[in-house]
Amino acid sequence: MDKPRRRHSDQDCNANSPLTALLVDEDARYLSYVEALARRSGFDVDTAGDGETALEKVASRMFDLVMIDHEMPFSSGLDLITAIRSSDSLRDAYAVMLTTHDDVDMKITALTSGYDDFLAKGCADVEIVARLAAARRVVSRQRKLDSTVRELYGLAMRDELTGLANRRYFTDEAEWILRHSSQVSIVLFDLNDFKCINDTLGHLVGDAVLRDLGAQIRRSTRSEDLFARWGGDEFAMVVPDTPLEDVEGLARRLTKGIEALRWRVGAQEVTISASVGIGTSKLLDSPTVEQILEAADRDLYKNKWIRKNPDTNPELYEYPAADGRTITHPAAESPLPVKRKANTLTK
Repeated sequence: MDKPRRRHSDQDCNANSPLTALLVDEDARYLSYVEALARRSGFDVDTAGDGETALEKVASRMFDLVMIDHEMPFSSGLDLITAIRSSDSLRDAYAVMLTTHDDVDMKITALTSGYDDFLAKGCADVEIVARLAAARRVVSRQRKLDSTVRELYGLAMRDELTGLANRRYFTDEAEWILRHSSQVSIVLFDLNDFKCINDTLGHLVGDAVLRDLGAQIRRSTRSEDLFARWGGDEFAMVVPDTPLEDVEGLARRLTKGIEALRWRVGAQEVTISASVGIGTSKLLDSPTVEQILEAADRDLYKNKWIRKNPDTNPELYEYPAADGRTITHPAAESPLPVKRKANTLTK
């Protein structure tokens, strides 16, 4: 089963937004005539006089309905529907062929080529309006179904406790963002001494801290920002097309928001802080999400070590390498990737 359309391409598919239609015909008079009927039927209409112009328009905008003349200059209606069906954003659009022919062979050709319906150009207004109404019902049902599928997919890809994305969804989305961005940074947040809260105050208090922290993050970030619970008390954020100094500023702001949270457990006030690690594709030749995560992971190790050893030369910090060795000051050696499971840091 295909995944539902991503949030990056969902902006024009809201279930409550106007239905859109593209009408393609070289006959300007007939095009204007059908356009008026489509607008009266509730469609937001765009038009094109040939296949080349139509392809330019579908490349920049999504349409719920396409009505295409069978005989056009440059490309036929059959060529155009083949191109449209190969587009991820339009493969499910409702398509109607406009034709001067009304024979059985033409109808079969239209349906087997990718059209959902056909409309003879000589038919009366009442039939065109009826076909548009039928198309509207089908498209509306499809929109509602798509919206439900995306909602269920979102629930499956969301961490139940914090309301943030889960690790699987974050990884999938980060891969897509990396392919479509000039620069990608990943920020890892690790809650300091969180294990002490669970051990001394109980897991119910720990869950409340994580739940409120998730709400704080959602309030402090945009809806399109990708922020996930990476595992246990670790969180991850992907930031595309942003200078590194701005990413660092964003990380500081979010960390301060976390530190400002307060919980009252009996007479005790509970606070939490976070260490941060940042990795960026800008410093890698052929970056992958795993490599960026490893760089952020290494930076996180360093920052946690510096926090626990504030009076020690930061160049002397040690961390475990993938092969089991202990490495001192990785900047002095070849950058071996650090592989570890989430939430295995010693608190």
